[in-house]
Amino acid sequence: MKLVFLILFSLLTLKAEEIYASFDVLAQNQSKLSLQNAGIVKSIYVNINDKIKKDQILLKLDDTSEQIALKLAQNEYKLATLTLEHAKSSLEKFKKVQEVIDKQSYENVLFEFQKAQILQQKAFLNIQHYKDLIDKKTLKAPYDGIISNKYIDIGDGARGISHVLFDFFSYPKVKLLLSFDEKFKDKVKIDDIFIYKIDSNEKEYQGKITLIYPSIDIKTRKVYAEVEALNFTPGSFGEGKIITKD
Repeated sequence: MKLVFLILFSLLTLKAEEIYASFDVLAQNQSKLSLQNAGIVKSIYVNINDKIKKDQILLKLDDTSEQIALKLAQNEYKLATLTLEHAKSSLEKFKKVQEVIDKQSYENVLFEFQKAQILQQKAFLNIQHYKDLIDKKTLKAPYDGIISNKYIDIGDGARGISHVLFDFFSYPKVKLLLSFDEKFKDKVKIDDIFIYKIDSNEKEYQGKITLIYPSIDIKTRKVYAEVEALNFTPGSFGEGKIITKD
């Protein structure tokens, strides 16, 4: 009998408490996208409300000059490689007869080999430089998301990092920003279950508290917390109950 009483007491102690909370759906990330380089817009691959994958190309500036410069740099690298191979071959031949030729001749061949090495490295770095310039004229999505606004058209000039081209927010990953009464601040814990409904939808969903804000809102006397979710439209709202344990 004593054992039964202890079990019942334990169950009552661990009884879950339900705390009402309302929430708004927010994007986990929101960005104003721009390009570091300025230029004329050549191509736009997306429009407002398009769902985008991370690293998907959104826009390209005209890069004709950079493409020509890249081709020239690649040709210079090929020539530098041939020159280096020739200089290396000559040096190897001179090494074999180093004992019977004058020192100056050997040093001249060694100098040409070292010079060819440097010129090849310079040509390689030049290729990387123009590839980087071309890459900076291509705008890619920083994460999975949706284009919420577009401020540019083909033929327009992009003016650099301060010129916003797209508004972009993460999707399908979103977060619920919960608000609940301040008197429950010390009862709600990380990983507490949150059972909720979106707008007028009767379907119930479930998540876990991932973040609790450390301060109380002065105006509303509410505490805020976050729950991760998927596939809800930012701007939606709802309500639910936080299941806590004393």
